[in-house]
Amino acid sequence: MEGWMRLLLEGRAGGYLGKRVARAATADPQNVWQTIFTISGGLVLIKALIGVRTIIQAGGASTLQFQHSVGPTVLDAGTGVATANAVGTIYWLTGDVTDPVQLGAAGAPILTGKIVATSVTHAGIGVLAGAGNIQVTFTAAAGTGSTRYILCYEQIDPGASVVAA
Repeated sequence: MEGWMRLLLEGRAGGYLGKRVARAATADPQNVWQTIFTISGGLVLIKALIGVRTIIQAGGASTLQFQHSVGPTVLDAGTGVATANAVGTIYWLTGDVTDPVQLGAAGAPILTGKIVATSVTHAGIGVLAGAGNIQVTFTAAAGTGSTRYILCYEQIDPGASVVAA
């Protein structure tokens, strides 16, 4: 594993990606939305939302998707393929809600995010999110597997924070 991706996963990325919140690995939810992070106290700018496969997904064809609970508002296209991904596979968002969750091995490039507003997407530096929950789901064919998650953010409003659920 090379470069800043390794530093991020090890919790040593420093100020570039803002504050880092890690969530321990848990079983992948099947056809239900599972809260993985909670935002409270105001707006934050999500600079990275990453999942790391810890136990191989043992079912049939499966996709994954992230959403914000308010609305709810999807954070990706919902077509990211999670079928039989090897342990260590990394999932990440591009910041464009029309893109699927990206996946690859360690060292894969991560594109600059976008700020998402009501039906308008602007090139930017992350995903602006208010109070609520960041959630993930896998399709019912997912079978057994587990993923750990990392979210990096910058505070926009004083008192805003993110905690692992």
